[in-house]
Amino acid sequence: MFQSIKWKLMLLYILLIVVAMQFVSFFLVRNIEAFYLERARTELRTRGAHVVRVLEIEMRRGPYSRELAETLLNNLRARQEDAMIVLVSPRGQVAATSLNPTAERLRGLFVQSPDYPAIVEFFATQAPQEARWEDHTGRRFYTLALPLSGILTQGTARDEVALVYVREPLDETYSILQEVQARLLNATLLAIGVTLLLGTFAAQTITRPLQEVTSKAARLASGHFDMEVTVKSRDEIGKLAQVFNFLTAELRKTMTELRNDKTKLEAILTQMTNGVIAVDTHGHIIHANIRARDMLGITPETSSAAILEVLNLGDIARLLQGSGPKVAETELKAPYTIAVRAYAAPFHSADGEVSGGIIVLQDITEEARLAQMRREFVANVSHELKTPLTTIKGYAETLLSGALDTKDVAASFLSTISEEADRMDRLIKDLLTLSALDFQQARLTMRPTLLDELILDVADKLAFAAQKRNLRFRTDFLEEVPAVMANADKVEQVLINIMSNAIKYTHEGSDITVSVMAVGDMVRVGIKDQGPGIPKEDQPRIFERFYRVDKARARELGGTGLGLAIAKQIVEAHGGWIGLESAPNQGTEIYFFLPRHAPNVGQVS
Repeated sequence: MFQSIKWKLMLLYILLIVVAMQFVSFFLVRNIEAFYLERARTELRTRGAHVVRVLEIEMRRGPYSRELAETLLNNLRARQEDAMIVLVSPRGQVAATSLNPTAERLRGLFVQSPDYPAIVEFFATQAPQEARWEDHTGRRFYTLALPLSGILTQGTARDEVALVYVREPLDETYSILQEVQARLLNATLLAIGVTLLLGTFAAQTITRPLQEVTSKAARLASGHFDMEVTVKSRDEIGKLAQVFNFLTAELRKTMTELRNDKTKLEAILTQMTNGVIAVDTHGHIIHANIRARDMLGITPETSSAAILEVLNLGDIARLLQGSGPKVAETELKAPYTIAVRAYAAPFHSADGEVSGGIIVLQDITEEARLAQMRREFVANVSHELKTPLTTIKGYAETLLSGALDTKDVAASFLSTISEEADRMDRLIKDLLTLSALDFQQARLTMRPTLLDELILDVADKLAFAAQKRNLRFRTDFLEEVPAVMANADKVEQVLINIMSNAIKYTHEGSDITVSVMAVGDMVRVGIKDQGPGIPKEDQPRIFERFYRVDKARARELGGTGLGLAIAKQIVEAHGGWIGLESAPNQGTEIYFFLPRHAPNVGQVS
């Protein structure tokens, strides 16, 4: 409100009135207060002197009755309720008081205390104490202590009197001062009201044209570019209106062009799959498209320094100078794990000055994953093929160097060469199976399949291998096992892979349990062994290709490291999923879900 010229003028007028009235009030109130206080002091002195004279006359005649003295004191005291006159003995004890409640409470008390400084000083100096100003519990008084010599009697008791103590409240004086202050305040408010009235009229002649320009400028700033101001005069305000109209026309044209360019740019940035971040020369983020905010979890509190540090792009100064890294690759952990390739460069304004920096983020997560998979695949395949080839070559060279002449040694070597060749054959077949599943070359023909029969067939095929390790297959089937829509051969391969693993890794003499249950529109198959279990840190990778928990033992048992990976691919090709539950020394259960057969659904290819 006070940013308006009108109100500034009004405020100036009001301040002048207030300051003038304050000066007048200050000096007037001080003079009135001094006048009334001096009058009260004079009345107190007069009253005290009169009391002393009257009592001296009465006491010259001899001892004076306390009852008569108190009646006299009450008649001579001021009429205010708390005004009092007391007679004090040389010991500082009140001998007589005026007959009002405030004074009577002091009768017989010792008043030579800090609460009565006039009495204390009288006894200290043995001199009359002039009228003085005192403040008791927020109330102001004038007090007076004057010497008086005499005897008071009450019956047979006699009390010596040393001084007269007179106290009168100043409530009336300060009540008058408050009334004066209130009237001065009313006069000030009245003057302010008149000033507001006259000032408003005077200020409007200046501010009304400016208000019109200001209001239309505000509407112009909010996007209404059709504003024009009526030119009513040829003075400075009229010239201001003409300039405003010209500016509005030019701004309307420029904003239309900028709006079109901005719309195009926003559409491009929004639809980009790459993240784009722009910062100014102070390091403030001036733009970040949706993809960039999603990749980096950018919030209003995020700083450009933090972003550059995360992306390994140096600091803002190096970015603006163009001396920092141009390209960097990093892996971000939050808000989710993602591999990013970042490009950074400064950008310039129309006059060639550096205006800020631009950072482009490219999501290379899939590219990095595929590259890592290729590296791991080549390394694993090379290793898996190299081991049997090395064995075959070594034994063959031994045979060629003369071992063929020893039949027992030759037979053993040839048996090992045959086993390693079989191992290579299994590895190549598994790789071909995975390749076919990866590229969807294996066209699966789905038919209603009874899992209980399929499981029993697989158990029969693996019975010899189980008996060698004294293992038993146990089944946990429903009375009526629901059929599934599946390719029987592929599901059989899944069962063989999982149950073969259970035979290899379960403890001798224990059981392998195969369970089947219906879960909604899916059927769950679980194969649980009683082996050593799988450590928790290895469980997320158990279905990866060539991944083995115990690599030495897996190769010793003839595994290729691809069985569970093939099982996972086949189950997912059926529209199901596979998982595991395991704990150390409590065995492992590999389970998978397959779609349940609906009787009204035919074969699906």
